[in-house]
Amino acid sequence: MASLFRAPVRLVAHGIVALVPVALLAAACAATTEAVPGADSDASPHGDAGTGSNDAADGPGRTCELTRAYFEGCGNEDDLMCGRSAFDAWCVANDESMNSEAYRRAEARCLTQDNCDGKKRRACEYAHYDGETPTASQRALVAAYCETCEAADVAGCAERSTTFDPTKGIESVPDIFVAAWELADAIVDEMKTACTGAAASDAGADAAACAKAFAGCAADVYLTRLPDCPER
Repeated sequence: MASLFRAPVRLVAHGIVALVPVALLAAACAATTEAVPGADSDASPHGDAGTGSNDAADGPGRTCELTRAYFEGCGNEDDLMCGRSAFDAWCVANDESMNSEAYRRAEARCLTQDNCDGKKRRACEYAHYDGETPTASQRALVAAYCETCEAADVAGCAERSTTFDPTKGIESVPDIFVAAWELADAIVDEMKTACTGAAASDAGADAAACAKAFAGCAADVYLTRLPDCPER
């Protein structure tokens, strides 16, 4: 995703930004951060929308308060993006432009002292999405991705692309899962246009190569939109 690197990327954990320095991963849980068969269906294979804390809908200030409390409570306040003094301003700008409502609800549920282990926190977030209903943009991205990369099994691809299997662990989560569930609709729409269909036709013959090409393209879109740290 854009210059390497002005900001941490939560997607590093899944390979969507494999080129990002791993040292940035510690701040990724606050940085920003997955449709279902058929882009024209309003039904979710995972049930009704999640019932995570309504506080998550209170706006970026709430998400950022939870994130700061999480880092401080876990003894990792030095890992706050942009530093302790500039984090709050950066986080609000980042959350307003980058995050989906589903991601905010996942954060409200999972940013707890019981989840100071980053892998445990991510597992909590991924499991949360099974109770979320995707937006029209999220559904469309997954449908376009699957039609591009796994045209022979679009329905199966859509299910694999949006469902977390805890028995397989967080490493099994594909990049499309994170892109579709955790990002704002405007970014998801841009990824659909830039990274699927004709834009990715050269990679479509092989599912693994296509997935890798999507990851790199989605990374570019994501990083281009990440806000810079405030000037000190």
